[in-house]
Amino acid sequence: MKAKFKDILKYLLFTAIAGFFLYLAFNKADWSKMLEDFRKADYRYVFLSMLMGYAAFISRGLRWNLLLEPLGKKAKPWNAINAISIGYFANALVPRAGEVMRCTSLKETDDIPLERLFGTVVLERVIDGILLLCLISLAFITQLGNLQSFFDQAFAGADGADGQGPDLKMILGAGFLVFLILFFVFRKRIQRHPLFAKVRELWQGFKEGFKSLSKVKNKWAFYGHTLFIWSMYFLMIYVVMFALPATEDINLSNGLFVMVAGGMGMVVPTPGGIGSYHYLVQLALSVLGVDQADGLTFATLVHSGQLVMTLIAGFSALPMVYRARRILKRSKA
Repeated sequence: MKAKFKDILKYLLFTAIAGFFLYLAFNKADWSKMLEDFRKADYRYVFLSMLMGYAAFISRGLRWNLLLEPLGKKAKPWNAINAISIGYFANALVPRAGEVMRCTSLKETDDIPLERLFGTVVLERVIDGILLLCLISLAFITQLGNLQSFFDQAFAGADGADGQGPDLKMILGAGFLVFLILFFVFRKRIQRHPLFAKVRELWQGFKEGFKSLSKVKNKWAFYGHTLFIWSMYFLMIYVVMFALPATEDINLSNGLFVMVAGGMGMVVPTPGGIGSYHYLVQLALSVLGVDQADGLTFATLVHSGQLVMTLIAGFSALPMVYRARRILKRSKA
């Protein structure tokens, strides 16, 4: 009972966070301008973006199978792809629920133990997390001025002020210095803290994960899928730039900046990134000189297109997973 109440409170909190960001994004929106933008948008690029998003799902499913092979287990390719689709479908409704759903789905269709499936999912998250950090680092190197303006506007918008946000270089430098001092002074106490033990355990998990990666038979296929997935993540955002006159001249480097801002929005615990994605992408585009209404139109086109694709993929996967589960049960009987 307590667990259910806690889940309800958590979902209400996530929904409240989404509502807060939706307010920040749309409270000063020029609705007539946005409606005109929607009417004139070239939806061929939105459809292409949706296809690229689903192509990333397919590649994720095939890559997941490569991680299962060294464990002596291998799923049918479409079962793995459908499990991925159901996982993203679950995440669109309840943040952080997708990992459990995708593993449960593949267990029921291919009889693979849950603990092994969760282990491969942890490895995937480690690898994708490292790649995301690399992209953020690249954005910091090539787009530091834009990122400073981005945080200036984010802090000003959040508290209703018109002042500048804190200097990024100063924050990063001061934060690192404070961390070193505190760690040196309190290192013995920190090492005894349960949180430090969890961090150490997480680091051990990272190392074990990379050891298991060394057992993947077809490493080039794994690297190829990883590169393809992240290329699709970038292109499914960038191609929508050409759907609107206000964004069609944005170059690849600035497109990376917008992608990183959108990635930050998706990390915020809101259902499907609703609100947080719109607000942060609109902010990033405003830094690049795009009008707020045009920025919100762009963010809504990308987010809505991917959300519709995810819902279609998830709904389509459900009957196929049900059928595969029945086939497995009959083969065991």
